[in-house]
Amino acid sequence: MATSEPVKVGFIGVGGIAGVHLKYLSNASDAKIAAVCDVNAAQADKIATQYSAKAYSSAEKMLDSEKLDAVYVCVPPFAHTNQELLVCERKLALFVEKPIATTLEKGQEITNAVAKAKNVTAVGYNWRSAEITKRAKELIAGKPVSAAYGYWVGNMPGVMWWRQQATSGGQLNEQATHVVDIARHLIGGKVVSVFAQGAKGIYNKKHEKHDIHENVIALLTFDSGAVVSVATGHTCAQGFRVGIDFILEDLTVTHNNNELRVKHPKGEEIIRNGNDQYGEEDRAFLEAVKSGDPSKVYCTYADAFETHRICMAANASMETGRVVKLD
Repeated sequence: MATSEPVKVGFIGVGGIAGVHLKYLSNASDAKIAAVCDVNAAQADKIATQYSAKAYSSAEKMLDSEKLDAVYVCVPPFAHTNQELLVCERKLALFVEKPIATTLEKGQEITNAVAKAKNVTAVGYNWRSAEITKRAKELIAGKPVSAAYGYWVGNMPGVMWWRQQATSGGQLNEQATHVVDIARHLIGGKVVSVFAQGAKGIYNKKHEKHDIHENVIALLTFDSGAVVSVATGHTCAQGFRVGIDFILEDLTVTHNNNELRVKHPKGEEIIRNGNDQYGEEDRAFLEAVKSGDPSKVYCTYADAFETHRICMAANASMETGRVVKLD
């Protein structure tokens, strides 16, 4: 898109996280929110009025009626049906909020469509765009990581779809996917095997329509030999911990998306995050769309699919009790 005109953006799904992107883009001089779509027509009308856009209740109708440059898909995990496929058919730039799907098959279908369309894509793994992530990468660069210990353990989220496997893909897929992704991003290389175990029906029998594992511990093995454990759960009403510790020979780097804690033989350093990660990933996406250069984004769809494969492998491991090998 080699033009000085603002990037015309459409939104599919305007609840929750979409509001963060809408706010940033509405203040960006090189972007225009042209249209929004939601299955909740009243919500679509409300957001369209707020941002002087056109409202739709059908994604296909919006894409056929508007001359858009880019589309944000911000729907719950279970609601990814054909939206990304429709965007790819029209070869429009695509931004998708995580998690990208609830099944391996859906993620693979969209990955294939993206590869065919050769369009600019991005996925909202916002830990990557945090200022402290760049610093962490500098600290770890060239040094072998032996192990990492990740956590996303806290209280029960309120939305009903979140606590059902079919609609959220489970705790690891919905929340701790950020921890898996930042481990991949900072360690580098590929995960070659996954083994996971989960606890179910111990603490949360009282919750209606609850069938996901209450607590999960997954072990990821990288081709470098590094091992990463990811613990995730929602039985701590008092809250517990979100973050990941990277263990090196003379350095421990802890990343929790708000700050880095760097421990070395001479002491400890705390580095606070200083940027708006969501605004940063939106800015990178706009620059990629304008230049046609997909390398400007922090996480492409194909890259995000690798994180998704790991989360789905953990689910498969819990079902079978076996180690899952990844090609």
